[in-house]
Amino acid sequence: MENIFEIKPETELIIGLNKELKCLYTYNRFIKTDESIVFLVNTLYEATNMYQILLHYTNDVLLFPMDDFLTSEALAMSPELMVTRLETIQSIIRNEKKIIVTNLMGYLRFLPPKKLFIDNVLEIQINDERKIADILKSCNKMGYKRETLVNKTGEFAVRGFVFDIFPINEKNPIRLEFWGDVVESIRVFDVDTQKTIKSLNRIEIYSNTEFLINDEIDVNEVTQKDIHKYLKPVNICNYFNKCKVIVDNYNDIEVSYKFLQEEIFNYQQSLNLKDVKYMHDFYDLSDDFLCLTDFDNGLIKTKNKIIYNSKDIEPFGNSKELINKQLNNYFSKNKKIIICMSNRENVNKLIEELENPNLVFTSINEIIATKINVIVKKIKSGFELPEIVVISENEIFNKKNIKPKYKSRFKIGTKISDVTKINVGDYIVHEIHGIARYTGIKKIKKNNLYKDYLTLEYRGKDKVYVPVEKIETIKKYSSNSSVIPKLTKLGSSEWAKAKLRVKQKVEDIAFSLLKLYAEREATKGFSFAKDSVEQLEFEKEFKYTDTIDQIKATEEIKEDMEKPYPMDRLLCGDVGFGKTEVAFRAMFKAILSNKQVALLCPTTILSSQHYNNALERFKSFAVNIVLLNRFVPSAKVKKIVSDIKEGNVDIVIGTHRILSDDIVFKDLGLLVVDEEQRFGVKHKEKIKNYKTNIDVLTLTATPIPRTLQMTFTGIRSLSLIQTPPVNRYPIQTYVMAYNNQIIKDAIYKEKSRNGQVFILYNDIENMYLKELEIKKLLPDLRITSAHGKMSKGELEKIMMDFYDHKYDVLLCTTIIETGIDIPRVNTLIIIDSDRFGLSQLYQIRGRVGRSNKIAYCYLMYDNRKILSEVATKRLKVIKDFTELGSGFSIAMRDLSIRGAGDILGSEQAGFVDTVGIEMFLKMLNNEIKRLKGEKVEEEVEIETPPLLEVDTSIRDEYVLEEELKIEIHTKINTIDSYEKLYEVKTEIEDRFGPVNQNLLIYMYEEWFEKLAKKLNITKVKQTKNFIEIEMPEELTNKISIQKIFVDASNITRMFRFGIKRNKLLITLDTPKLDKHFIFYLIELLELIEKDYIKN
Repeated sequence: MENIFEIKPETELIIGLNKELKCLYTYNRFIKTDESIVFLVNTLYEATNMYQILLHYTNDVLLFPMDDFLTSEALAMSPELMVTRLETIQSIIRNEKKIIVTNLMGYLRFLPPKKLFIDNVLEIQINDERKIADILKSCNKMGYKRETLVNKTGEFAVRGFVFDIFPINEKNPIRLEFWGDVVESIRVFDVDTQKTIKSLNRIEIYSNTEFLINDEIDVNEVTQKDIHKYLKPVNICNYFNKCKVIVDNYNDIEVSYKFLQEEIFNYQQSLNLKDVKYMHDFYDLSDDFLCLTDFDNGLIKTKNKIIYNSKDIEPFGNSKELINKQLNNYFSKNKKIIICMSNRENVNKLIEELENPNLVFTSINEIIATKINVIVKKIKSGFELPEIVVISENEIFNKKNIKPKYKSRFKIGTKISDVTKINVGDYIVHEIHGIARYTGIKKIKKNNLYKDYLTLEYRGKDKVYVPVEKIETIKKYSSNSSVIPKLTKLGSSEWAKAKLRVKQKVEDIAFSLLKLYAEREATKGFSFAKDSVEQLEFEKEFKYTDTIDQIKATEEIKEDMEKPYPMDRLLCGDVGFGKTEVAFRAMFKAILSNKQVALLCPTTILSSQHYNNALERFKSFAVNIVLLNRFVPSAKVKKIVSDIKEGNVDIVIGTHRILSDDIVFKDLGLLVVDEEQRFGVKHKEKIKNYKTNIDVLTLTATPIPRTLQMTFTGIRSLSLIQTPPVNRYPIQTYVMAYNNQIIKDAIYKEKSRNGQVFILYNDIENMYLKELEIKKLLPDLRITSAHGKMSKGELEKIMMDFYDHKYDVLLCTTIIETGIDIPRVNTLIIIDSDRFGLSQLYQIRGRVGRSNKIAYCYLMYDNRKILSEVATKRLKVIKDFTELGSGFSIAMRDLSIRGAGDILGSEQAGFVDTVGIEMFLKMLNNEIKRLKGEKVEEEVEIETPPLLEVDTSIRDEYVLEEELKIEIHTKINTIDSYEKLYEVKTEIEDRFGPVNQNLLIYMYEEWFEKLAKKLNITKVKQTKNFIEIEMPEELTNKISIQKIFVDASNITRMFRFGIKRNKLLITLDTPKLDKHFIFYLIELLELIEKDYIKN
């Protein structure tokens, strides 16, 4: 297709090309000239679209995306677009000839000269002499941010002689380790585990900011508009020696630029600002453009123009006859015909199904003029020119345009396992003493040893110091509600009583769970047929790429369905992670075994959505689907009820109407329940009755805590979808002060692409006034409001009308938090966002960004309230949340606590609050194990100090931050064998640098404690001159004194033995030992364990 166009350098205007041809022309020009190309379009959406099309032709295409003006002035914004711009700049520096696709805002953006980017590439090699302080200074200048731990792109952390950084140009973070001022090693590490993946010899670190200047300033305190105070800014075109600007629809860009100037003027007026220069003036930049326009509007005067007569391809009919008719129609016009298929499989499918004698499979270089050529080539859409017709598979198969794929190196570690980590000020639960507040690590000198203790504060300011060796006895307190727990009174019996109450409740829960499990195992169910060809065909029709979790969940569900007893499986996955597709596959499997399926939804709108999705997904297969909710006319309901009874219906989708007594299935095989926790008690009972003899699959968007997943192993089957869809375009999130101008602009921007908007306003009292205010702001739009105090019927009517696009804007309370999926809604404005919890914001934000458009979320706060400390703190958290970093893990914790509540039932909430979810689940796990006859570790009722005293303090020179000290202590606490000790030591040295002797002794001491516990040793006497270990009587009787004497002598001559009250005493004299006594004790206890415990 490279030869469709003749490239003439003098051309200034091309008229009449469709989108695909515009991109094809740009590609042709790129390969036939020595110029780079800046392809300028009006909006970010168009830029992303054109970039996706160009990617089908060349890898030398880059995106330079920029937010619109108002959002780029926000307090905080999503970082992905900036990362994409910086990646583009890096690519230009490394290899100059490129096609850059940018929108008007990207084209006008102030940039530093290219030389500054080149000069600020930091190159580091092994054995280089570098001061950490100098590297730190360079990284600050390049826009990197110092943190305790590196968790996402653009951060660095320093710990002693270890320097971690996540360069923008790398997929994984990098660890530099120094010996003095010499770079001793360069390693790539995993952002989630923080462990080394591989070693490197050199590394290049590129700038993490576009604000590059020669002066030293804090780049986090300035915005791009300030750059002209320090240097003469350039634009993206100046990064090339030779460059042609191709402008798509110049007229639209001029109109937008005028609107942008107006917008800047209004914004300055609203803030009493004057003459601030935010970006380049469009008319000051080069006007040597090549313009592409859809038709000749006479606005561009030039003689050097070419007019093409191109047409889009009409979508094909969806039957073999209609497709052939349309193809033969093109064929009869004597045009060259090419059909582009994305893979060989689709080529074969097309040729087999159409049975058209004119079709031939060939390649782009061997086109046959007298045939309909089918080739393997991916294009987005086809086109028709006088000589040639090119058809894409999207037109042949009538596929809607799939959501644009988005790739960015921007990466965030999702260390969700760490959300239980303890920070100063957190409430914690101590197994013996109860609920306290953690106030920090205290270093105490005891017998000339420095030891770290965790300080817990109880009611009445009473304190308990927990040695770090006993860190496992405390857990973070979490509960479902936002209950602030009551601190326990030390020395009283209240904690023991509270635990007893919970223990009795836990016994009941565990008993009923196991009883239910046993009943289900004993019930005879239906064994569904194994996968057939039709099942595989159905799964192949899924238009997206399956995630690993989706495949795994599908397999688990099918396996359950093929078993001879009823399935009761919970499918758990975030909003938009693809649970519905997995459920549809299970439903199809049931239908292929001649069974009926019911899909039960908590709301009318959700049932309508599932119904529409099912019609679309099952359209190629003979499946009869009906909808049953309160909007279905009664005459139709009568017919549906009789069809269900007679077995003429395969799938019934509906609300609790499905559970009514008049609904009788001929042969129901599978019930799928969406968000079971949102049904009432009566309906839950009905669902429970179904579970006894048919397969039930329950879907939930609330994540489930890991501890709870263990509880349900073998009781309730659980499938998890935790991987997000591949390359989903990130939701652009902004935090900003409330501003009517921005609301107006954001809504009109959404309206211009035929979208709808949610405005979240959680103040029912003032809802009406807010609605009037917004109607006055946007008089020409259709605006309505909805809140929880409306009657169910009224609320459902509004939601259905909004779903049917009878309104443009919905002002509502948090009712949109769960389950509503309206693909047209891609802008969300949250007023007073600092009043919401993170988990709420996270779930609400998941309501947008579900279609092929870029979604926007504006988190607004009342600008008069920033002064209060609480509001500032909340905003900081929300600001983090724009990047889905730590905020994401906090949200996940809140939600998983909610998930635990949902599964255990709301009636358990009070008991959970008493001891916190971690403790509650630990007790439940133990009780289930006990009932199953498994060994359970007995609960400690009295606190025991460590058996040996060694130095356990972590020096500030090694690690300064308290949260990291706790992490190290927690890891050391897990040591129970040499293998584990080696693993922990390796990880700590990898992350923090070499371990000193004291830390190593502390690790061995932890191992000693675990060995002693296994051997039931409870008494150890430690003095300045000896250590005496008393063996329990049971162990003494097993030991061969002669053998142990010989073994001990081989270790050291400093061991002595004696017997006292039938117990063996082993004494180690310490003054003349070559090494620390702990190494000798470990060696001896290991031999005893090997000889007398394991055998």
